[in-house]
Amino acid sequence: MMEVARRKAIRAVAAGRAQVLNPANLDRSVDPFGAIFLIIFPHAQACSESKLLMGRLDRRVMRRDHYTCQYEGCHNRADTIDHIVPLCQGGRSTWQNLVACCLPCNQYKGGRTPDQAGMRLKKVPEGPRAHLFRRFEEILKEGSAA
Repeated sequence: MMEVARRKAIRAVAAGRAQVLNPANLDRSVDPFGAIFLIIFPHAQACSESKLLMGRLDRRVMRRDHYTCQYEGCHNRADTIDHIVPLCQGGRSTWQNLVACCLPCNQYKGGRTPDQAGMRLKKVPEGPRAHLFRRFEEILKEGSAA
């Protein structure tokens, strides 16, 4: 049996490459706070969420937001990345400050914040770790229901 770091184990489960198991009877375990025992499935496909950790930031933001404009009332396909707090107002290029956006919404918002432009976001943007941990919790719930 090979030991794996807890963080790596959580990533493997969230990516669909492993399952949490109880070593006594090989049933799925629902206790992620104890020891995590894994059976690795080397030929399994990783879930699409795991791709959020790879590639350029702008492409990862587009994947996270499913290539959809993140401003309420807009259902267009996103073709640009928008800084929620613009660079000219001290915003930074971080996961929590970037959203996928269509060109008309991006041009309308310009160098203003969404509040200043009278626009609202569909959801609060988050980084890939928060997303993957939420996915890990969903997998554990699915496992306990089975």
